Amino acid sequence: MIKVSAPGKVHLIGEHAVVYNHPAIIAAVGKRVYAEAEKASNVILTDIRFKKNFIFTIHEVEEARKKSQEIWNICKEKGSFSELLKWVKEGEYENYWKATLGTILHMVGADSGIAIHITKCDIPTGSGLGSSAAQVVAISKAASELYGSDSSFEKVNEMAFECEKFAHGTPSGGDNTACCYGGLVWFQKSQPKNIVIPLGDEISHKLENFVLVYTKQPEKTTGELVQMVREIPEDERNPKMEELGKLTYTMKDVLKHKDHKKMKDIINRTNAILSSLGLAIPETDHIYQEVKNLGGAAKMCGACYGGVMLCWHESPQEIVDAIKKIGFQPFEADLAVEGVRIEKPF
Repeated sequence: MIKVSAPGKVHLIGEHAVVYNHPAIIAAVGKRVYAEAEKASNVILTDIRFKKNFIFTIHEVEEARKKSQEIWNICKEKGSFSELLKWVKEGEYENYWKATLGTILHMVGADSGIAIHITKCDIPTGSGLGSSAAQVVAISKAASELYGSDSSFEKVNEMAFECEKFAHGTPSGGDNTACCYGGLVWFQKSQPKNIVIPLGDEISHKLENFVLVYTKQPEKTTGELVQMVREIPEDERNPKMEELGKLTYTMKDVLKHKDHKKMKDIINRTNAILSSLGLAIPETDHIYQEVKNLGGAAKMCGACYGGVMLCWHESPQEIVDAIKKIGFQPFEADLAVEGVRIEKPF
């Protein structure tokens, strides 16, 4: 049996803009998902968090893999992935898991089935911390190790990206990259190969005084929110994406030089842009105002519309106390942690 874990992630800056080929800075977060894998005659997925488990035949997952690719190709040609997003949700995401597990087994050249057990997950679902990306990264790594396939960061990341397409249509690839490689990552979509630059040499110090706040489960999936932004007229959307891209370059220098004042300005401006794209909800607006009134900074993360907010203050306890008073539970987590890894037996 193979035991693997992968971290979640948080966007310091660049969410949504990264879909349009602008850069993002993403940090691996010290909240992880743990998975065990062993060979089996069928394809089995069990998850300690949920009552529903899945058991498929090898034929079923292979057929779903083929069908998902067909639907994806049609949706790409149409410029809308609504049909794919509807299909993967059927049967409480049964089609999603058939396609995902079929793709992973196909890419590792498996000659039999697999039993995957999600034994622990510290990452809140729908929080913007990349729980789905961390899960497919962990499963991809476990399957690669189990079948003696290429289990390098690059290959595991490629597998996870293919699976992320089923949930997001045209994902940026940033989430799975951070969950796979870990640390602090500069990510930018590019052809023929995405730009992935670990920033450890430039920014080796720990990122301190950050607080994460889970607001609520988003009412829309990441794929639906990406689609919602895609439907904004280009002349309105593109200038905002370009500004987010410029702010990301500035943020890298700001982090390098520990310019906290400028960092706060960038974080708050980023939140304003995301809000102007229709991605805010009353809860995120409330937290943003509370933190800003204290002289700190706060922004939505991930797909937004709920999920996690990233906050910063010179005295983080002030944020924690203020946010608790308005009914939310902030939590702290290390940033720039190790990526996907083999775990010792529990």
